[in-house]
Formats: sequence, structure tokens, C-alpha cells
Amino acid sequence: MAYTCSTCDSEFSSAAGVTQHVALHHNTCAECDTSFDEADALRDHIHEQH
Repeated sequence: MAYTCSTCDSEFSSAAGVTQHVALHHNTCAECDTSFDEADALRDHIHEQH
């Protein structure tokens, strides 16, 4: 089963994968719901905190 991003139609093999991807569109961490002004800041946060 494929999970599809409703924003850009990218497909993922897991619900967790698409959830993390969709969060990037909104610059919000899927793990802790923290918001960021830029996608780069979100990526840094995910790598450092999760």
C-alpha cells in the first residue's frame, strides 16, 4: 500500500514516512509539533532532537 502526500503527490511506503514528509510542507515537526520558520531549521531540529 502506498501513502500519498496530498500537497505534492509524493508516495511513501509507510504512514510515518508521509506524515514526516507532510510536516516539511508546513515546517512543523511530526514528533513534537514544534513549528519553524524555515524547512532547514526543521531538518536540523529533527536530526538533533529525534
